[in-house]
Amino acid sequence: MESWPLEVIRAYDRSKFGRDEMKKYELVVYKPIEPILQDGPQCGIVALAMAMNINSCNTTVQNIFNKAKELLYTIQGELFDARIIPDLCKQFNLTATLHRWTNITDVIDCLKSHHVCLIPYDSDANHEPCLKKGHKAHWLLVHGYLKEITTSTSNENDLVLVQHGKSKFVGAFSLLDLFRSNGQLFEVDPKRRNESDYYVPQDGSLQESLCNLFIAI
Repeated sequence: MESWPLEVIRAYDRSKFGRDEMKKYELVVYKPIEPILQDGPQCGIVALAMAMNINSCNTTVQNIFNKAKELLYTIQGELFDARIIPDLCKQFNLTATLHRWTNITDVIDCLKSHHVCLIPYDSDANHEPCLKKGHKAHWLLVHGYLKEITTSTSNENDLVLVQHGKSKFVGAFSLLDLFRSNGQLFEVDPKRRNESDYYVPQDGSLQESLCNLFIAI
């Protein structure tokens, strides 16, 4: 742990397992990220901008927003459909792959293959994953992985290192919590469903557009 980057140590100390002295972790993969804070409902575009910049595609949130708006993917910056992100990346000559998250290790496999992952989930008040049926849908970028050192083959105590548009600090979130949160993104918050200033699925369902999906870049 002493050899970890300082921001990773601090993220781990703040995590749900950070005070459990019985647990030990190995930093398997980590890509430093330059944080970008969001202005308005642009969490997906901000996460995408961070992913693009780590891949030497130096662009801005505004450029991505303008292109997404031109393609009728968004109104204010909201992204309620993961399926459009590969095409949006293509506009900036960047390859992105849509994945169905069926096994908890799918994201780990992508990280080990030198990708970062954009993942939608429900964000609690402290920004950690929660279960709100999609009503608190948010985007984050996974750019690191802490594996528990144990004789068990389970990944339930593993952590992922994340960045998102509501904090300038690296987070260390439970991989299992994130997996479960992503898998229950069922519907848009009813308060937003009929608002004309958001581009949301017509029937309000997220089961085809966000649930069990993530993007590797």
